[in-house]
Amino acid sequence: MQCARLVLRPRSAFTLVELLVVIAIIGVLIALLLPAVQQAREAARRTQCINNLKQIGIALHNYHDTFKVMPPLAILGNGSGNPQAARHYTWISLLLPQFEQAALHDQFNFSAPAWNQSLPGGLGNLQGAPVAPMLRCPSDGDFRDTSQTGGVSVTNYAASEGYHWWSTANLSADYLSSSLGVPGLPSETASRDWRGAFCVGNKVDLANFLDGTSNTIVVAEANATAYKNGGDRWNAGTGVRRAASNEAVIRPAYVFTAAYGFARRAPYADPAGAAATADGWFKQPSDGVPHHFTPSYISYRNINNDWQGPSSMHPGVVMCLMGDASVSRVTEGITYWTWLSMNGMADGNIASLDN
Repeated sequence: MQCARLVLRPRSAFTLVELLVVIAIIGVLIALLLPAVQQAREAARRTQCINNLKQIGIALHNYHDTFKVMPPLAILGNGSGNPQAARHYTWISLLLPQFEQAALHDQFNFSAPAWNQSLPGGLGNLQGAPVAPMLRCPSDGDFRDTSQTGGVSVTNYAASEGYHWWSTANLSADYLSSSLGVPGLPSETASRDWRGAFCVGNKVDLANFLDGTSNTIVVAEANATAYKNGGDRWNAGTGVRRAASNEAVIRPAYVFTAAYGFARRAPYADPAGAAATADGWFKQPSDGVPHHFTPSYISYRNINNDWQGPSSMHPGVVMCLMGDASVSRVTEGITYWTWLSMNGMADGNIASLDN
């Protein structure tokens, strides 16, 4: 009787071709998965940005409950003289207690100039004081380090001044169309009031929101470098990001450095106390720092167009805080008429993102 022999055959290995095919398949799967991962991350950052704006909205309402008015856009002077002694505190610096930053607020001497004010406790100068995470959009990584900005802390959230930088903004649609060339507006000879919720020299009560708080934008995003080259200012989404190295326009959180409007004209001084009789930058790339603007914007420019208007790192959309503390997603498809109307408190045109 013969015994059956067990024959052990050598196990075949992967060939080089098979290995390359497997690697290629894995690469394709990763390439397909990566955009989904990036989209999920951006969705999470967008949600955080919305939460930041909601917290700012709650802080504004708490401030209003306490003082019966909204915070002014800025405290520029001490109210006496021409030029007045510099102060230049922003609306954000006034809101610090409502941001649960009362300890930092208590270090600010509001009876002295904000610029280069030395803070106790090793905090450095006031313009570089730490900013709460809620004041920075998580999608924007530019200028997180004050060494890049000349020692200035940056915010991503700007208050709406309405159509322009002045305390009044009464213009008709016909004037905007015929004199300024804005297309697509209705034919109206009567002026509308395009002022926003924040204006130098104006303290706004919620009762001043004649178009309704839910229909009025009070704060919008402003990416840390701002935009440029948007062309016709009524177009949304036509600009590109400015280069951080030599073109950026930053929004200092605590010091109202300005460039145009009341803050660069008599009776106010500039932040360092010099008389300012003409529009111009307080600090700019020729000083070795980015252009210093303010935590505000004007609806003269549509979204994602140029530095005067709001801008965002979220693709195709700018998050906007409404007067009722809700947050709206304003897309690059918004018309200029709707944009103007949503930034005006009392223009009489009850606009919303639905119309």
